Amino acid sequence: MTGGPIARNQADDGIHFRIVQKQDSDEVLQFLRKHFYPDEPLIVGSKEGHQDPEDEEFTLAQIQNATCIKAVQQHDDGERMVGVLLSGPRSNKEVKHLSKETSRCGSTNWGMILQILARAERGSNVFERYGVEQALHIHAIAVDGSLRGRAIGARLVEEAEKLARQLAYPLLTVDCTSLYSAKLCERLGMDCVNIIKYVDYLDDEGKVVYKPPQPHEYLKSYALKLE
Repeated sequence: MTGGPIARNQADDGIHFRIVQKQDSDEVLQFLRKHFYPDEPLIVGSKEGHQDPEDEEFTLAQIQNATCIKAVQQHDDGERMVGVLLSGPRSNKEVKHLSKETSRCGSTNWGMILQILARAERGSNVFERYGVEQALHIHAIAVDGSLRGRAIGARLVEEAEKLARQLAYPLLTVDCTSLYSAKLCERLGMDCVNIIKYVDYLDDEGKVVYKPPQPHEYLKSYALKLE
C-alpha cells in the first residue's frame, strides 16, 4: 500500500491521513515519546513509571503490517504529524501468544503489561464471541497535545475501520487503558466486551499493580464487527 492520502477530513483544517511507512519509524517513536507514553495509564500508573525498550520495539513493529495510520497537517513549510494509530493483525491464538511472551518477559514493566492484556484478551473472548478467527487490533493512539479536542483520535479510529474493511478483516478491536479512549470508542458505537478495574487488579502479593491518576479507573476492551 502506498503512503499517499487515504482520506481527507471534511473540515478544512488541513489534516489528512496516510499509511505509516517504515521510514517514518523514527518520527513515530519520537511522537509517541512526547504524546503517548507520558499519559499512558499502564506506564505512569506502574511502579517503574516509564516504558521498556521492548514496549517501544513492539509498538513500532506494527508499522511493517502497513496497517498503521498517521494524521498530518499541512503548513506553508510542509506537513507535520499530529496523530498516529498503531495497529496490527490478531488471531484466535492471541491468548497463547501473550502467555508465552509474558513468561519470557517476567516481571519487567513490559511483562506486567502483557499480563493484564492477556487477562483482557481472555475476558473479552472476541473470537468466540463474534465467531471469527482474526481481527485488526489497535495497539496505540496518540494525538498532539496542542490539538486535542479536534476529534483527531476519533478520525484515526474511523480510518482504521475503513482500512480494516478494505483488508477484509471481520473485526476491529482495541484495549482502552484510559477514560478518554474508552469514551471515544463508545461514541463510535463499538461494543464494550470486557472491563478490568485497576484497583481490583492485584499481583501475587495482593497489591494493586497499576495506580494511574484520575480519571483513569478501568481497562476496557472494545470490538466492532465489520461484516
